[in-house]
Amino acid sequence: MNNELICFYLLGISALLLNAGLSSQALPLFWLILPLAIKLFLDAKKRRT
Repeated sequence: MNNELICFYLLGISALLLNAGLSSQALPLFWLILPLAIKLFLDAKKRRT
């Protein structure tokens, strides 16, 4: 369930950024960096508990 929420969250953010005028050429960088950051954050959170 957590992965689905992250995916829908990222889709919403990308739609808002495109609507705000972000170049579509910048979206691949967005799709590579943000999921990696979220994965690292969730992994670090799991290690602490």
